[in-house]
This record gives sequence, C-alpha cells and structure tokens, in this order.
Amino acid sequence: MTENNADWVSVGRLQGPFGVKGWVRVLSSTDPPERILTFADWWLGEGRPTATRANVDGLRKVKLLSGQRHTRGVVVHLEGVDTPDAAQLLSGLDAWVARASLPEPAEGEHYWADMIGARVVEADGRELGVVAYLFATGANDVLVVQEPDGEERLLPFTREVVQTVDVATQTITVCLMSGM
Repeated sequence: MTENNADWVSVGRLQGPFGVKGWVRVLSSTDPPERILTFADWWLGEGRPTATRANVDGLRKVKLLSGQRHTRGVVVHLEGVDTPDAAQLLSGLDAWVARASLPEPAEGEHYWADMIGARVVEADGRELGVVAYLFATGANDVLVVQEPDGEERLLPFTREVVQTVDVATQTITVCLMSGM
C-alpha cells in the first residue's frame, strides 16, 4: 500500500511491554495523549515520531483492541500481541494512521506533521532553516530547526516567537527574542 506523504501521520511511539498480557506502553504524540485511542487501525514501522511518511510499504497493520490512559502515558492492547515478549519486539516502532482519519484542526491550530519540513524565516525574510521535528516540554511545544550548517536551533512554540504558520506554503515566520 503506497500513499502520498501527506496521507500518513505518526501518532505515537511504542515503548515496550506493560504487564504480563502483551499490553504495550505508548508515547502518544496526540493532544490529549489518550486521543490516540480513537484510531482503530495503526500501521507500525520505523520513522521519526512526528514526521509524515512517504510510503507505508513494509509497515504492519494492527488493530487497536483496547487502551487506557496510564500514569505516564497510554497503554494499549494490539491484535496479535499477547505476551510481554511480543510487546518488546514492538519497542521503538512508530504508530501511523491515515491522515483522512484525523479531524480538521481548529482555527489557529496545526498538526505537528504539517510543520515538519516547513521553512522557518524571520519577519525580515532571513531564512533560519527547516523544522526537523517538534517536542512538548509541558510549558510549551518546541520547534527544532535544522539550520543550513547542520546545527539545530530550539525555538519555543509561543505567540511571542511564532508569528505565523502558513501550512499551504510550508512557511513559519518567527520573531527571535534577544539571546536566541
């Protein structure tokens, strides 16, 4: 099954066994984390957790049988995964879902997957690089910008720093504060 890269979104990363019945711990990249439990079909494979994937060949489709919020994330029971050893084999794989299964984001909100690869520019037009990935800190999300020289720059995804996100042109305009 091959789809175009905008058709697939990673919603989490599997992190190994939970308990003795084959349940799996998942680091969800959905907001809130338990939203990952609304997707019945997952495709499992390697890749960056918040990036889109150009094709899903070689990924394994599994059904989500059940799941729940747990103290430090989400735990799930997947079809065909009934032992801790089977759950361990999934550790480090990403869970992908069809883009069509996601609701449209609300006005002013954006999916992380839509920002991966976007050009990051200052208000004066100076290019800083491209978004390599994002991560959450609890206080705010963080853009990881890959600069042309290969260095990474961390930018807080706050109203003070991120001025506009234009998904159509894959451009994020920022205003750097002193010291950034």
